[in-house]
Amino acid sequence: YGNTMTLKEKLAKKEISVLWLSERIGLSRPTLTKYIEKPDEFKVKHAKRIAKYLGVTERYALVNYFKSESYE
Repeated sequence: YGNTMTLKEKLAKKEISVLWLSERIGLSRPTLTKYIEKPDEFKVKHAKRIAKYLGVTERYALVNYFKSESYE
């Protein structure tokens, strides 16, 4: 409710660059950039890896940054 921060804003706040993150989660920089613009297109496995770097739980990230209903 109080969280209106987008994935892009959260990455900026944590000072995580797209290049740095893409190297760690196994996506190309252009693909990651596309996903950041449309977070609902992320695969859950990538969303879970990103959650680790954001310092939030997987469920929190899926609900707040990826708008996914699936927690599998």
